[in-house]
Amino acid sequence: MDYDLFQSDDDEEILAAFTQATLKQETQSAQVDVDESEEENLNDGLDFLPEFNCSGRDTVKSQLFEGGFLGNGYAELNPPRCRLENLCFDFVEGQLAVGAVRNYLYGEACKNVQKLFTVVTGQQQLQATATSMNSGWYRVRKQVTHFYHLLLRLRDNELLPSHFLDGFRQLLNDQLDADAWKILYFAEHSKGNDCQAPAYHLYHGVLEWRFLDLHILHASGKDQAFLGQLERTLDDLIVCAGHHYRSKHRPELIHFSPFMCRCNKELWLLLKRLVPKWLGERELDFWILFHKAIQRHRTNHLQGESNAISLAYHELYSWLRLGLARLDEYNSEGRYQPDHLPTAPPPDSFQTAHLLKQFLASQPDEQQRRVYLILLSPLQLQLGQPDTDVLCQLWEYFHRSLNCNFSVGPELDQLPLTCPNGAAYVDRYSKLLSKSHIDDLNLSSFTMYAWMLGKTLKLLPSQGRSNQRQKLLGRIFSKFSAAKLLALNEAGIHHVIELFLCLLLCHEDLGELAPKLREMLLCLALEKLPPVRRILVAKGHMALLLLHAQHRLSMDDYVGKLVNQLSTIRNDTEVGAIYVSSLQATFNLADDFNRGEQQLLGPWLAHYVEKCGQASQDRVWQTLHCLIQRLSEPRAVTGNASGIKEALQQHIMPLLRTQYVSSHSTWLPKLAANFIAMEKDSDKLLLGFLQGPEPINMAASAQLMLQVLEDGGRPASSTILLVWVKSLVLLNAQHESVLALMPHVTQLEEFRHLAIDPASLEGGREPLCAFFGALGRRAQQEEAAAHVRMQLSHKLHAYVNHFEQWLPPDRSRSELGSRFYSFLAIVIYNCPTLAYVRSKPSCFFHLAMVRFLLTTQLQAGVPPEGRLPQLVHKIFPVLLQGIGRLPYRTDTYVAKTLEQLVQHWTPHFSFSSNAKLVARPYATLLQADAEGELAQFVLQLLVTQFLVVQRRRAGQHAGLVITIMQQLIESTGKEQEEQMLTLLRAVHIPLLEHVMFVDEVDLSRNQVFGLYRVLVSHDAYKRSQAVRDLCSNHLRSLAEKHLAHCTYFYFQMLINLAELAPDLVAPLLTYVRKQAEQVELKRGAGEDVGIRKCLQRLQKVLSRV
Repeated sequence: MDYDLFQSDDDEEILAAFTQATLKQETQSAQVDVDESEEENLNDGLDFLPEFNCSGRDTVKSQLFEGGFLGNGYAELNPPRCRLENLCFDFVEGQLAVGAVRNYLYGEACKNVQKLFTVVTGQQQLQATATSMNSGWYRVRKQVTHFYHLLLRLRDNELLPSHFLDGFRQLLNDQLDADAWKILYFAEHSKGNDCQAPAYHLYHGVLEWRFLDLHILHASGKDQAFLGQLERTLDDLIVCAGHHYRSKHRPELIHFSPFMCRCNKELWLLLKRLVPKWLGERELDFWILFHKAIQRHRTNHLQGESNAISLAYHELYSWLRLGLARLDEYNSEGRYQPDHLPTAPPPDSFQTAHLLKQFLASQPDEQQRRVYLILLSPLQLQLGQPDTDVLCQLWEYFHRSLNCNFSVGPELDQLPLTCPNGAAYVDRYSKLLSKSHIDDLNLSSFTMYAWMLGKTLKLLPSQGRSNQRQKLLGRIFSKFSAAKLLALNEAGIHHVIELFLCLLLCHEDLGELAPKLREMLLCLALEKLPPVRRILVAKGHMALLLLHAQHRLSMDDYVGKLVNQLSTIRNDTEVGAIYVSSLQATFNLADDFNRGEQQLLGPWLAHYVEKCGQASQDRVWQTLHCLIQRLSEPRAVTGNASGIKEALQQHIMPLLRTQYVSSHSTWLPKLAANFIAMEKDSDKLLLGFLQGPEPINMAASAQLMLQVLEDGGRPASSTILLVWVKSLVLLNAQHESVLALMPHVTQLEEFRHLAIDPASLEGGREPLCAFFGALGRRAQQEEAAAHVRMQLSHKLHAYVNHFEQWLPPDRSRSELGSRFYSFLAIVIYNCPTLAYVRSKPSCFFHLAMVRFLLTTQLQAGVPPEGRLPQLVHKIFPVLLQGIGRLPYRTDTYVAKTLEQLVQHWTPHFSFSSNAKLVARPYATLLQADAEGELAQFVLQLLVTQFLVVQRRRAGQHAGLVITIMQQLIESTGKEQEEQMLTLLRAVHIPLLEHVMFVDEVDLSRNQVFGLYRVLVSHDAYKRSQAVRDLCSNHLRSLAEKHLAHCTYFYFQMLINLAELAPDLVAPLLTYVRKQAEQVELKRGAGEDVGIRKCLQRLQKVLSRV
């Protein structure tokens, strides 16, 4: 229709004249064909006229406009009528009944429609500028809409010419072709009717006009015309949806609404509500009309038979179909209420099975399958009745592709499909099936199918369709033969597991289904599979086993078969790890342990622990610890707790004994304490752990004792003290386990009787010194009888029982070795009379010597390894002082021990070039021994052992000993006369004899003279007459002893000393001469020329000095 037909320059004059002429006539005589009752009806109706007011792009859950058509009764067959005064025309109510006025309004409406189309399509420039028109497009659209409201108001009167509607409808249909919709479909705007764009108002105007036109046309009774216009409207709306679909990426379809805006959605919803009312008893309904319309869209707009076109068509179809189905989630006022759905539509309303078959035949890729199933699932599960034919078709499609990864692209083929263990499988699919809908495109299409299958199987019984459930299960099971199962690859096994889990998790009663599925899974015999597939199958078994435990099903037969299959592959560690990962969850689900759980505690578990790493072992120990704790529960006690205990004793206890020694795990002491609590003779088992080989976990004994005490055990006081002493040796006083044990120790009666000062146990002091010091003092009390000392000795040996096993051979060179050797010295020093028991080889003193201090290798001349010389060097003076408190002069064994310690260890003290450090043990002894008896005895042993001269040659270690002696002289203070006297009493004569008999060229000779030079220059020598007198007496005694037989050697020594200390030798000259004369008399040969010459030389040296 041409725009120029509506142009008239004298319209205004005609209307003005007409108005004046008709106002008087028609209001007074009422010559129009409207009676009084009809006039009154024209004044009734809504106070406002509903319209579409956009809010921008539509969302799935958007609320509809309250001022729209739905909320104001336009979803009824007889919509409310408008009040005439609310129309936006420049006529009063009475004038609207005049035919000429209606003709004028009709012409204006047609002109306004064509204005909008012209400016939108850009056919020509309007006479008015764009600026002046921008604010008037809403009024232009509104005038047309109000003209429709007027026509709707007058539809029952004869005042409405039929050609108005026919012509206007023809105008719109002619203008709304495919090209026009391509421009209009996206004309939404968040500003709504405040938007100034003409396309927005044309688009929303068309929606209003089409809807009002259908109402008017249905009221006219022209069924064919109405049905044709309804189909035309549906076609146009689907065209809009098609354009909207093409603007989206495929993954966006699951989150975006298929309706461009909420106005478009409201029109769809109005049609969906009105079509059943409009069509009445006809065989047509909304869904039939929709399916026909979208098929016409395929014919007209998606021409071609390629798979790509077909897949695009089905994607659009499923997207729009879901959007239309979700319109039922809106109430009559346009509020989104998804929880109040009306009755589900009749079966096959959505044609899901038929359309799915066509979709699958088009060879969709993985992403297309995922999107399609997400769009399909709400129709199956929420918005309609489940169609088992859909699931059957999908199963027929998927079962051929079980070995596929169902990945979106090649780059994702290597991503892991599986869960880490059986519990993770159960957890994953339990969470998945708890969802009412899915929109995660990361899920594979097969996972989506398994989810949909499980949810459907859960729904069918509540709908009285249990027979269809059984048929569906039978259809699925028929595809699994043993040969097909063995042909599955890793992906296929994973898919079978997730399928089985979805079937089981959606069954309330697993008693019938679970045995069938587990037998099918057992067809995948582990010995017939490569390693990777074995692990996957094991995960599946563990998931099924957990479901058995959750539903209290018997597992006896199942567990037996699983363990047997594991044994056929030699208890493979990787498969065993999968079994172990589900142990704790299985035990936690047990109540009375009467369903075969004890079979899980078999040889395979011990084999696994022996082969796996530390972290994996810890998980096993933790599981067993939790299991044993549960055995005391009432239901377990009345159930099969005894069977579990028997299995633990048979298979776990031997493993625990070996692992307790060889593993660092902190769970082992806890587990050992659990076994001790279960044992009738708990003390015996506790001692078995404590007295066996020492664990490599140094804190194991303390941790075990703490756990026993925390569990309510009451071990003997001596056992607690044994662990405490041992822990102080192997660890230290600040170790957390020792600190935790300390309160238990201080509460013991035995400990309190020792009256130990609490301060001596704190502040970084060594508790061992305080403890053994108190014990030693108790034994040395005057009132302590022999039997009391014997009891204390027994207690001491109980506290250090099997101490010889405490120090691992490989740890003797570490800090632990230093603490251990210090411990030996502390005990021997503080408790010598308790540690040594005469004629008892098992006493502490003897064991300490033969196992650590005087070993067979040391006595055989084998040098000690590593830092052992430094360790003994550190404790040597303490050891000597401790032994000094024993009767070393009367007890042959003690004397021999003291002699051997000096003999065998002194040569190894030369590990340092620092002479002062080397001599420190003897210097410490000399300073500490106030009476000097022990120091003199030890030093005599030292020089007797190492300064002996054989064939004029000094011993190998003579130089070392002379150096030690010199350091002892140098370290003696000028006021320490007694220490100097003790030293000289012990070593002076042997040193002089060494000088006499050793070869003149021997280095040791000069060392002794150097020592003498230090001696005579020492302040203590100069200040003490007793020291000088002692030296003179020693020279006199040597003259008496050696002058007759070793005359030359004696005089040589004396002459050399005269050069060093003339003051010492000069007073002896007369005595020596007399002794020489006595020798000559005894010989009876007169004067001896040699002796006389020696005397002359001595006298000459003295006179020279």
